[in-house]
Amino acid sequence: MEKTFSYSQLSTFKSCPQKYKINYIDKIFSESESIEAFMGKRVHEVLEWFYLQKRLNEKYIVFDKLVSKYEEFWLEKWHDSIFIALCKYDKHNYNKSSVYKLGLLCLRNYYIDFNTNGYFKSKILGVEVKFELSIKNYRFRGVIDRIDKNPDGSIEIIDYKTSKKSKTTRQAKNDLQLAIYLLACKEMYKDATEFYLNLYFLRNRDYVRIKHDSDQIKKVENNIIKNVENIEKESNFYAKESILCEWCYHWKECEVKSSLNPAIKV
Repeated sequence: MEKTFSYSQLSTFKSCPQKYKINYIDKIFSESESIEAFMGKRVHEVLEWFYLQKRLNEKYIVFDKLVSKYEEFWLEKWHDSIFIALCKYDKHNYNKSSVYKLGLLCLRNYYIDFNTNGYFKSKILGVEVKFELSIKNYRFRGVIDRIDKNPDGSIEIIDYKTSKKSKTTRQAKNDLQLAIYLLACKEMYKDATEFYLNLYFLRNRDYVRIKHDSDQIKKVENNIIKNVENIEKESNFYAKESILCEWCYHWKECEVKSSLNPAIKV
């Protein structure tokens, strides 16, 4: 039976093998989340809602509609286990209100950069597209933010990012998440001859678009399998301390932490 993995699992193991064990082997999950992650989910939900509108290309869309939906999702999904990392918290400059505004900035940038006189393209094949595929002896599953089809029949695979840091074209070409998405889309859309991978860094208005040739596809596919094999052969699952610990809510279970995460509850 094929074991099932996701990009999140590969990423978690790379950042901290012990967190991987806590989450995916011990099955211990925390309801706590960072305010940045919460904001990112709300921005994704707004864009998902937006592109599910019928006959989108015939509608004049004002930015206020996106703002209203963002506020609605923010209030509806807010809960009592949202935190700001202690190293980031600033009562006046980095707080609930400022992160909320970062989400608005992401949506504003998207609206400005992708509308044409208030109208948007609508040749959308899907949003929040779930997939499963096999890569050698392993099964992968995930969700793609958006898939578009161009007039020439080529496919655009789009991944929204709300993080502060962007990626270069070179980094995007080695991005395992995009590679998994590409392999999934090649299975879903067998008639398409060309596939383009897009990273939309909404906060910075930085947009990276790449295309893999057959050699690059083989390279990233081998890298994916190498990452899985590293997980499979791991036995110690050591804790890998870094600045990322500030955004981890498993200090109670962690072998190297002697207290709870001092993050500020919002």
